[in-house]
Amino acid sequence: MSTLVKFWLASMIAGSMISGVSLTSLLQASQQQTTPTPPTDPDKQADIPVKAHQPRPNPDASGKYHVGDGVTAPKLIHSVEPKWSKKVQKKNISGSCLVSLTVDTNGNTTDVNIIRSTPDPKDQGMSDVALEIQENCVKAAQQYRFSPATYQGNPVPVGLRIEINFQKS
Repeated sequence: MSTLVKFWLASMIAGSMISGVSLTSLLQASQQQTTPTPPTDPDKQADIPVKAHQPRPNPDASGKYHVGDGVTAPKLIHSVEPKWSKKVQKKNISGSCLVSLTVDTNGNTTDVNIIRSTPDPKDQGMSDVALEIQENCVKAAQQYRFSPATYQGNPVPVGLRIEINFQKS
Protein backbone atom coordinates (compact mmCIF):
# COMPACT_ATOMS: atom_id res chain seq x y z
CA MET A 1 0.00 0.00 0.00
CA SER A 2 1.48 3.35 -0.95
CA THR A 3 2.26 6.07 1.57
CA LEU A 4 -0.41 8.27 -0.04
CA VAL A 5 -3.11 5.64 0.50
CA LYS A 6 -1.97 5.03 4.08
CA PHE A 7 -1.89 8.76 4.74
CA TRP A 8 -5.37 9.17 3.25
CA LEU A 9 -6.61 6.39 5.51
CA ALA A 10 -4.93 8.03 8.52
CA SER A 11 -6.48 11.37 7.51
CA MET A 12 -9.91 9.78 7.40
CA ILE A 13 -9.35 8.36 10.88
CA ALA A 14 -8.00 11.70 12.09
CA GLY A 15 -11.05 13.45 10.69
CA SER A 16 -13.24 11.46 13.04
CA MET A 17 -11.12 12.01 16.14
CA ILE A 18 -9.18 14.67 17.91
CA SER A 19 -5.94 15.07 16.00
CA GLY A 20 -2.65 14.80 17.76
CA VAL A 21 -3.82 11.71 19.63
CA SER A 22 -2.43 8.32 18.69
CA LEU A 23 -4.72 5.40 17.98
CA THR A 24 -3.33 3.61 21.03
CA SER A 25 -4.18 6.48 23.36
CA LEU A 26 -7.63 6.72 21.77
CA LEU A 27 -8.26 3.06 22.50
CA GLN A 28 -7.05 3.52 26.08
CA ALA A 29 -9.22 6.60 26.50
CA SER A 30 -12.28 4.82 25.12
CA GLN A 31 -11.72 1.95 27.53
CA GLN A 32 -11.47 4.39 30.44
CA GLN A 33 -14.66 6.17 29.40
CA THR A 34 -16.86 3.12 29.13
CA THR A 35 -19.65 2.82 31.62
CA PRO A 36 -18.86 0.04 34.06
CA THR A 37 -21.30 -2.82 34.28
CA PRO A 38 -23.34 -2.69 37.46
CA PRO A 39 -22.85 -5.42 40.03
CA THR A 40 -25.23 -8.34 39.67
CA ASP A 41 -26.43 -7.92 43.26
CA PRO A 42 -28.65 -4.81 43.35
CA ASP A 43 -28.05 -4.41 47.11
CA LYS A 44 -24.31 -3.94 46.46
CA GLN A 45 -24.56 -1.26 43.78
CA ALA A 46 -22.08 1.54 44.34
CA ASP A 47 -21.63 4.91 42.74
CA ILE A 48 -18.86 4.28 40.22
CA PRO A 49 -17.48 7.47 38.69
CA VAL A 50 -17.34 7.63 34.91
CA LYS A 51 -14.89 10.04 33.30
CA ALA A 52 -16.68 12.45 30.99
CA HIS A 53 -15.17 13.42 27.65
CA GLN A 54 -13.14 16.59 28.05
CA PRO A 55 -12.58 18.26 24.67
CA ARG A 56 -9.20 19.84 24.04
CA PRO A 57 -9.26 23.63 24.02
CA ASN A 58 -9.39 25.32 20.64
CA PRO A 59 -6.91 26.84 20.21
CA ASP A 60 -4.54 25.32 22.75
CA ALA A 61 -1.72 27.21 24.48
CA SER A 62 0.51 26.88 21.40
CA GLY A 63 -2.14 28.41 19.13
CA LYS A 64 -2.96 25.12 17.36
CA TYR A 65 -6.50 23.87 16.90
CA HIS A 66 -7.63 20.26 17.18
CA VAL A 67 -10.03 18.47 14.84
CA GLY A 68 -13.49 18.12 16.32
CA ASP A 69 -15.75 20.49 18.21
CA GLY A 70 -16.35 22.55 15.05
CA VAL A 71 -12.83 22.27 13.59
CA THR A 72 -12.74 20.47 10.23
CA ALA A 73 -9.77 18.27 9.32
CA PRO A 74 -7.27 19.45 6.72
CA LYS A 75 -7.36 17.49 3.46
CA LEU A 76 -4.23 16.18 1.79
CA ILE A 77 -3.80 17.58 -1.73
CA HIS A 78 -0.13 16.73 -2.39
CA SER A 79 2.21 14.16 -0.88
CA VAL A 80 5.74 13.01 -1.60
CA GLU A 81 7.18 9.52 -1.16
CA PRO A 82 10.37 9.43 0.94
CA LYS A 83 13.57 8.78 -1.00
CA TRP A 84 15.60 5.78 0.13
CA SER A 85 19.34 5.63 -0.48
CA LYS A 86 21.12 2.54 -1.79
CA LYS A 87 22.40 1.95 1.77
CA VAL A 88 18.84 1.72 3.13
CA GLN A 89 17.71 -0.38 0.19
CA LYS A 90 20.64 -2.79 0.73
CA LYS A 91 19.61 -3.36 4.35
CA ASN A 92 16.28 -4.66 2.97
CA ILE A 93 14.29 -3.58 6.01
CA SER A 94 10.73 -2.44 6.68
CA GLY A 95 9.62 0.07 9.24
CA SER A 96 7.73 3.26 9.95
CA CYS A 97 8.02 6.78 11.34
CA LEU A 98 5.31 8.49 13.35
CA VAL A 99 5.62 12.19 12.53
CA SER A 100 3.92 15.15 14.22
CA LEU A 101 3.37 18.27 12.17
CA THR A 102 1.34 21.44 12.00
CA VAL A 103 -0.76 22.33 8.97
CA ASP A 104 -0.77 26.14 8.83
CA THR A 105 -3.56 28.39 7.54
CA ASN A 106 -2.12 28.17 4.00
CA GLY A 107 -2.07 24.34 4.03
CA ASN A 108 1.72 24.10 4.38
CA THR A 109 3.42 21.80 6.89
CA THR A 110 5.54 23.24 9.68
CA ASP A 111 7.06 21.94 12.91
CA VAL A 112 7.71 18.45 11.51
CA ASN A 113 9.14 16.13 14.19
CA ILE A 114 9.69 12.41 14.63
CA ILE A 115 7.74 10.96 17.54
CA ARG A 116 8.99 7.40 17.12
CA SER A 117 10.37 5.16 14.41
CA THR A 118 11.32 1.61 13.63
CA PRO A 119 14.06 0.68 13.43
CA ASP A 120 15.03 2.72 16.46
CA PRO A 121 18.21 4.82 16.14
CA LYS A 122 19.32 3.32 19.47
CA ASP A 123 19.49 -0.19 17.94
CA GLN A 124 23.09 -1.36 17.55
CA GLY A 125 24.11 -1.60 13.92
CA MET A 126 20.98 0.18 12.69
CA SER A 127 21.50 3.72 13.98
CA ASP A 128 22.89 5.15 10.74
CA VAL A 129 20.09 3.62 8.68
CA ALA A 130 17.42 4.58 11.23
CA LEU A 131 18.59 8.20 11.31
CA GLU A 132 18.60 8.38 7.52
CA ILE A 133 15.07 6.95 7.41
CA GLN A 134 13.91 9.54 9.94
CA GLU A 135 15.54 12.35 7.99
CA ASN A 136 13.90 11.22 4.73
CA CYS A 137 10.48 10.93 6.39
CA VAL A 138 10.79 14.49 7.73
CA LYS A 139 11.87 15.79 4.30
CA ALA A 140 8.88 14.09 2.65
CA ALA A 141 6.39 15.34 5.26
CA GLN A 142 7.69 18.90 4.86
CA GLN A 143 6.58 18.76 1.22
CA TYR A 144 2.99 17.68 1.95
CA ARG A 145 0.33 20.24 1.06
CA PHE A 146 -3.22 20.40 2.41
CA SER A 147 -6.39 22.37 2.09
CA PRO A 148 -6.30 23.93 5.56
CA ALA A 149 -8.43 22.99 8.55
CA THR A 150 -11.24 25.43 9.26
CA TYR A 151 -13.11 26.70 12.28
CA GLN A 152 -16.26 28.76 11.78
CA GLY A 153 -15.38 29.02 8.09
CA ASN A 154 -11.89 30.42 8.66
CA PRO A 155 -8.59 28.56 8.07
CA VAL A 156 -6.81 27.63 11.30
CA PRO A 157 -3.51 25.90 12.13
CA VAL A 158 -4.00 22.32 13.28
CA GLY A 159 -1.68 19.67 14.72
CA LEU A 160 -1.58 16.19 13.14
CA ARG A 161 0.24 12.91 13.60
CA ILE A 162 1.02 10.91 10.47
CA GLU A 163 2.58 7.47 10.13
CA ILE A 164 4.88 7.00 7.14
CA ASN A 165 5.54 3.34 6.35
CA PHE A 166 8.26 1.85 4.19
CA GLN A 167 8.60 -1.73 3.03
CA LYS A 168 11.34 -4.07 1.89
CA SER A 169 12.14 -3.58 -1.76
